[in-house]
Amino acid sequence: MLYVFYGADEFRRSEELRALRRELDRDGNLAHNTATIERADVRSLTPGELRAACHTASFFAEDRLVVVEGLLARLGGGRGRGRRGRNAAEAAPASGGDSDAFMDVLANLPETTTVVLIEDEISDTVAKSAPGAILKKFDNLRRDTLRTWATQRVKAQGADFAPGALERLVSLFDGKHLGELAGEIDKLATYAIGRAISSEDIDELVSGALAYQYWDMTDAVIEGRADRALGVLRKMDARDQPPQLLTYMLVRQYRQILLAQSLLREGMSQAQIGAQLGLQGYPLQKVVEQATRYPAPALEAAYRRLLQNDVAVKTGVLDADAALEVLVVSLAELAHTPRRAATARR
Repeated sequence: MLYVFYGADEFRRSEELRALRRELDRDGNLAHNTATIERADVRSLTPGELRAACHTASFFAEDRLVVVEGLLARLGGGRGRGRRGRNAAEAAPASGGDSDAFMDVLANLPETTTVVLIEDEISDTVAKSAPGAILKKFDNLRRDTLRTWATQRVKAQGADFAPGALERLVSLFDGKHLGELAGEIDKLATYAIGRAISSEDIDELVSGALAYQYWDMTDAVIEGRADRALGVLRKMDARDQPPQLLTYMLVRQYRQILLAQSLLREGMSQAQIGAQLGLQGYPLQKVVEQATRYPAPALEAAYRRLLQNDVAVKTGVLDADAALEVLVVSLAELAHTPRRAATARR
């Protein structure tokens, strides 16, 4: 049996390989009958060596497993993983005769041997060049499928999340960091055994949850929820977060909204705005949504207030902590400014 596991999502590829190992290890002896040819060794691999690895008799086992990393990238010109991946996989491309010989080995495997070709960024055409292979592609998950995957992971761990908590956790990660998300789900499931995992658990335990609190505070300010923003601010004070950093996060978010609003008026698409601001995925969606909702005159007034706050702190009129609380409340009030009133004051 021949498999090709390919695509950018290394974590799900590895999970699939582990599942296949468990399926094949019916007698507990598969570990003694597994050969792995790593990416660095593929550049010098010969068809004869591959054949020997595949045809070696199993030692007190029903099945043999051979895992080969980057063979199709070498044969078919796929793109390796970064500069090192390209050097290892493509520095010594196989000749036409060698390619045919490799394919002949893969097309004539013993019934008891399973071969898995592990590939990174190769084309579907290259993946299909493996004779009779079962293809499994693992692209990085997008935001709309990431939550579904996380829900399945939670169920597999026998865990439960309180309403809104899973969305909060998923928002901290993207498809390129799936392994980290899986690790946090597993950790939370162990920590909160017997009860639902709460948003407070995530804030306390999850790596990166502090970044979420930055977003939580700025979102609350922009949406005019002063009580919520002050509550988050005080939690962050307890963690000794410097007020200068929190003020910077507010300035950064308002600046992005102001720029996004200007680009929307120019008729740019969300993707074009993302390219201009260096944003993508959920952060981009959030900024565009806020730019669409926020009255332009009130937004300009908010940005002026941020500058006034900076001057007040730097000249010693207000200390940084007091200035930040005043700023949070005043900016939240601006979010409630009616569009007509904001226009009139302008």
